[in-house]
Amino acid sequence: MLCAVNRVAIPNMPFRADYNAETDTLYLRFHDDLKATRSKSDTAKGVIYDYHEKILVGIEILEASSD
Repeated sequence: MLCAVNRVAIPNMPFRADYNAETDTLYLRFHDDLKATRSKSDTAKGVIYDYHEKILVGIEILEASSD
C-alpha cells in the first residue's frame, strides 16, 4: 500500500483511510461532513480527487497495491 500513497501529495490534515480489496482501491477521506460535488481525475497516476466546491474532501487511488 505504500506505493499507492507515493503517487499523491497527501495534505497535512487528519484523514480516514478505507481500502477495498475487491476493487483494489484506497480512499482517503478528509471531511466526513461534506459530500463531493465534483471530481478531478489524474489518469496517469490512477488518482481521483473529490471536491466539495473548492475543498478537497477525498482522494481515491486506483490499483492501490500496484507499483
